Amino acid sequence: MKTMKYLRLTLILLAVLSLASCSKEARDGDWAPMIWGPEVPVQKTEGVYLVPETGAEFTFSCRNYSGPWMSSASSRDERYAHDANDYHTISADWFKAETSGNKLRVIFKANETDEERPLQLVVTAGDIFFTFRFRQFAHQ
Repeated sequence: MKTMKYLRLTLILLAVLSLASCSKEARDGDWAPMIWGPEVPVQKTEGVYLVPETGAEFTFSCRNYSGPWMSSASSRDERYAHDANDYHTISADWFKAETSGNKLRVIFKANETDEERPLQLVVTAGDIFFTFRFRQFAHQ
């Protein structure tokens, strides 16, 4: 009788332990992708936001992370970095990108050159990154 009781208790304990060991735990690096959306409709082709030659301002909201910041920006072979003391802003003479809360605002000045200007912006919220791609039309 005692043996049956211990056997039953052992089986219950093994069942509980096996269920606990099979539970899926989040591991470092298992981050949900960032979900962004423009606040107003934006023309987009093949994953690239289109910017008129006259310039424009875009605002995007991150729906699942509350405080992303700027990681990097690049255009062709040129790389742009945020200021060492300001992880929320990256700018050049023709664009400015800044984050505040869950928002990203990108401002493009008029393109007075005869070449299109591509821009790749990378934002981060720690171990998760999102890349925005823009193409500003050339001056006609």
